[in-house]
Amino acid sequence: MQPDLIALGLALGVGLLVGFERERHADTVAGVRTFGLAGLTGGLSALLTPTGATPWTLLAMASVAGIAGVAGGVVVARRPMRLGEERSQEQGREPFRDLGLTTAFALIATTLLGGYAVLGDRSIAVAAAGVLFLLLYIRDPLHAMIRRLGQEDVRAIATFVLITLVILPVLPDRALGPLDAVNPRGAWMLVVLVVAISLAGYLAQTMLGTRAGTLTTGLFGGMVSSTAATVGAARRSRDDGEMLLAAAVMLLSCGMLPLRLIVLVWAAAPAVVAVLWPSLATIAVVTLIGGLRSLKRANGRALGARVLPKPKNPTQLGSAIAFAGVFVVVRIATKATLEYAGTGAFLVVAAVSGVSDMDAIALSAGRETVEGLMSPQLAARATLLALVVNTVFKLGVARVLGSSALMREVLPALGAAIVAALVGMWLV
Repeated sequence: MQPDLIALGLALGVGLLVGFERERHADTVAGVRTFGLAGLTGGLSALLTPTGATPWTLLAMASVAGIAGVAGGVVVARRPMRLGEERSQEQGREPFRDLGLTTAFALIATTLLGGYAVLGDRSIAVAAAGVLFLLLYIRDPLHAMIRRLGQEDVRAIATFVLITLVILPVLPDRALGPLDAVNPRGAWMLVVLVVAISLAGYLAQTMLGTRAGTLTTGLFGGMVSSTAATVGAARRSRDDGEMLLAAAVMLLSCGMLPLRLIVLVWAAAPAVVAVLWPSLATIAVVTLIGGLRSLKRANGRALGARVLPKPKNPTQLGSAIAFAGVFVVVRIATKATLEYAGTGAFLVVAAVSGVSDMDAIALSAGRETVEGLMSPQLAARATLLALVVNTVFKLGVARVLGSSALMREVLPALGAAIVAALVGMWLV
């Protein structure tokens, strides 16, 4: 008897939680009492279901709740507008008119969650109710975010869906190619991970637009591509003379690279991260501090739209395939050098790879560790060596595409990053 009362109380609590959010909207067709009753009804319907039987009563009550929500929405939509809504329309704003669809689905979900609180795992019911509450609560910010997205941004999301939900499932999940070096599905999964991080930075930077300051531009630019951010900032510093702001963007984006690598390598080989993260975290800290120092020396001048162009869409199918190709080549080269030439030659491969692409060599070394062909320590050394070469390359970019003054500005922080990476190689 007592477990049933606890389950019913939880079902009621689930409904009240969702109803609390719905009550915030003046034109909603259901509030805290209605949703509380929906959760309680779901719990009672579940109690009426014999053990092991299909909960038809619960499903029927969820359907009734959904129909009631739609019917109430139609009534609300047809009633005359209130004074506040008329004023909103006069000011050019479309008033909020709840047609009942969101509330109807929320009522269905609440009824089912109330039943699940009785029939299933209570912790899952509470977690699902929290997700439902959050999804309803962030309606306005979510709509505002979507309105900021342009056609290119929507195309980026659509392409990410394509490479994740369409291409990934159909790829073979077995070792193929020379030396059985590549698992197509595993390789493409890493492509999806890299693109996901880049897409997050791209969308964040795009939505901020001209409001993005130097700090956010550098950080999000580093999530998309620290090399691209470095090249863009160096070129603009020569064109516009904004040396300190360009240095800040370069250092902030370079500071994001080690943090990005921690996430990528953790996904590919957690054992390598356990060895590698102290060095990468140190490199990130010294580089980010250098970026903040340059930003402070710029006397708070705003970045504006001139310093960096809009970042390139990182989810273009051609870019994803190109990265997959680079990863496959690096993976085959890694396995071949380990088998035929030893660890010394592999470190040469890592150094060469670091000039253009840090992600491929870090992920390749991580996968070799998972397969038992490389120790975590060797994978960490290879990643840090590639990072040293990559940092030296960016110093050259600052000098060649920017100016000697720009290179002198970024040299202390990037030099400290190189020293930290070399010390990390020695320690591991």
